[in-house]
Amino acid sequence: MLEVTLEDGTCQLLYLDTSYNSTFALMHEDYLDDSIPVDLGLDQIRLYVLSPVDLAVSKIARLAANDKEDIAALARLGLTDAKAIEERASAALAGYVGGLAMLRLNLEEAVALARKAELER
Repeated sequence: MLEVTLEDGTCQLLYLDTSYNSTFALMHEDYLDDSIPVDLGLDQIRLYVLSPVDLAVSKIARLAANDKEDIAALARLGLTDAKAIEERASAALAGYVGGLAMLRLNLEEAVALARKAELER
C-alpha cells in the first residue's frame, strides 16, 4: 500500500497488486500510451493509471460481479460509455490470449451494462 495525495489535497491509500499480470486481461495495444501518469514524488517508482475506457476493457475477460459494478460505475459517472468500450475492446481482440467465444459474450454483456448505466446519469 502507498499513501498518495489527491489533486484536492486529501490523502488516500493506493493498493498495488503485485500479482496482477496484464497478459491475461483484454488490453488494447495502446493502453500504456493512453495511461495517465501519477506523480508519487518518488524517483524509483513510476505509476500509471489506466484510462477509464481501458480500465473497463481490462475487466471484460473476467467479468466477475465486481467487474460488472466497476464498468457500470465508469459509465454512470460519464468517464466512458458503451460505444467507447465496445470500440476499444473490439480493437483489442486481436491481441487477446485465450478463447474468444466467451470473451465476445462478456463484451456484449459489458456493453449492455454500460448502456443501462448511461441511462441512469
